[in-house]
Amino acid sequence: MRRSSLSTRLYRRLLILLALTGLAMGAILYTVASREIGRASDAQLVNASRLLYMMMQDELTPTVLKSRSVGFGSTDDPLLTAEEKKAFHASYDWCMFAVFWEGQPVAQSGWGAPVSLVPRQPGLHDFTAVSDRWRSYGLPGRDPRLLIVVAERDAMREFTILPILRKLALPMLLLLAAGMAVLWLTLRTSLSEVERLASTINARSLADLTHLEPGEWSRDLGPLIVALNKLFARLGQAYELEQAFTDDVAHELRTPLAAIRTQAQLLRKTGPSQISDDVNRLIGMVDRANGLIDGMLTLARLNATPVSNRSADIHALVGDVVAQAAGQLPADAMEFTVTPDHVVRWRCDPSALQIALSAVIDNATRHALAGGRIDIAIVRSSAHLAISIGDRGSGVEITDRERLLRRFERGPSKASGSGLGLSIATKAMTLSGGTIRLENRQDGPGLLVVLTLPATTE
Repeated sequence: MRRSSLSTRLYRRLLILLALTGLAMGAILYTVASREIGRASDAQLVNASRLLYMMMQDELTPTVLKSRSVGFGSTDDPLLTAEEKKAFHASYDWCMFAVFWEGQPVAQSGWGAPVSLVPRQPGLHDFTAVSDRWRSYGLPGRDPRLLIVVAERDAMREFTILPILRKLALPMLLLLAAGMAVLWLTLRTSLSEVERLASTINARSLADLTHLEPGEWSRDLGPLIVALNKLFARLGQAYELEQAFTDDVAHELRTPLAAIRTQAQLLRKTGPSQISDDVNRLIGMVDRANGLIDGMLTLARLNATPVSNRSADIHALVGDVVAQAAGQLPADAMEFTVTPDHVVRWRCDPSALQIALSAVIDNATRHALAGGRIDIAIVRSSAHLAISIGDRGSGVEITDRERLLRRFERGPSKASGSGLGLSIATKAMTLSGGTIRLENRQDGPGLLVVLTLPATTE
């Protein structure tokens, strides 16, 4: 679900980026097209003014224009005949024209903006008339007193752009759709490789540092595969150094501790009875130190132990751990019950589960010896396997449960211990992909430790 939402969010962001890019391209295209159409329209205005000047060559004499400037608006014959006006209107029906002599109108078209609002300067100009925007071009004649002005509505320019935009809209939409499809396929292919790599690494244990084969992955992931392999190599070296250091320290500590315990035992046999209690405390401290060393070694080796996954008889595994724990206790010191009493198979790492069970059961025998009973229940469902180990000790407060799962944390019990038992079980369960939780028993006093393993098909 998380990976799917990640790919969806990434695709959505890239899609927004693609859409914004398409809008930006459309805006740029519209701006360029509008500018080019404006230039073409300006060129048409210039050509229209020159055409009008050519059509009126015979009439545009100073004498005629002077008389027209005085009598403009009368019923005199216009400078253009009806046929010439019709021809101009047919060719440029979106335009209007006006002829000025010494700044005074001497002729104009019968359509368009009022002649009083038409600019009377040479060149291109913009003006507004009757809520319409116009573009005009003034063409001076050979006589500087003559000015021919041709104008067109700006709306005609927008009308010219619309067919172009309609023709470009479909290709742009098809291009955008094709870009979306290519983007989706590219993201799907690339993210599937990333998700496969993430699943492969996530399925590994901390000790599985096998190099990834570059040939099994796409070229795009080549640099990442190389970097991961280098990281695995460095982690492997670090684990080896940690293991070697831990083994050396354990060896150096066990030798003097063994000598101290031997001397203490001799002292207990041959020494005066007044010091027997002190000697016993000394032996207990030595045993606790040995337990601490064993616990640290177990934790260090868990990091470097590859996790396997195979079908195992959980009932037999629990029975072996119980037999080993009972063998280290005085006769009839502790009663163990295991339910059910038949074979229960489950895919897991038997070694890691055995370490976790040994740590929890050893912890129970140390801290709940007075209870005289440890109950172990195996519950299997389609989704998970739960193994609960319950003792008849004093239990654990809710506020202390999370704390006791950490290293060197001890409960209120005065029993001997290194404070590593539950942390070893936690580490082993984490490596196996399982969980551990502490609860108080519902059927009376005591602590219930529940080890849970999820179902797996590999």
